[in-house]
Amino acid sequence: MPSPIRIRIDFGSFLPKRNIKKSKKIAFCALFSALGVVLMYLGAIIEVLDISMACIASMICVMALVEIGGAYPWLVFGVTGAISFLILPQKFGALIYICLAGYYPMLKCFFERTKSRAAEWILKIAVFNIAMGIMVLLAVFVLSIPDMTKWYIIALFVLGNITFVAYDIALSMLIRLYFLKYRKLLRIEQILR
Repeated sequence: MPSPIRIRIDFGSFLPKRNIKKSKKIAFCALFSALGVVLMYLGAIIEVLDISMACIASMICVMALVEIGGAYPWLVFGVTGAISFLILPQKFGALIYICLAGYYPMLKCFFERTKSRAAEWILKIAVFNIAMGIMVLLAVFVLSIPDMTKWYIIALFVLGNITFVAYDIALSMLIRLYFLKYRKLLRIEQILR
């Protein structure tokens, strides 16, 4: 059984070539985006779930990547992120989604096609740390959060990197589970015909 940490799936060779009408692709993108916004809104209502729902909403982008492909998962990410940021009462979950969780599944699939496992993890951790740096800068300079001391930021980066590795592993397992079980259960492929 292959390792659950690394997903080496070439979506083009795994899925049969389908001629899906552009109108169906756009309709599914709208449906996926709406589902993502609903998940993000649930996270904003129940504040302890805001980060969790941002990560779960990123699976919607995985579904768009697998089922539709092309630039459509990026469209789902953009629409979900923009609407979430505009309508959510608590913006923290939307910020996590926009700065990292929403686009990371697409980058993950791209990074895992590299031959070197070390290069793959260097790219993944670099993307995370850049996103984390942007979020810290936004917190300090835009949101003016006063309690961001040097040691707090260092602890945030250390714990954040550990959490990110766990998120990457969990996302790999969820992608595999989607391919093996939920893809057939949801029957999206039949709907897209």
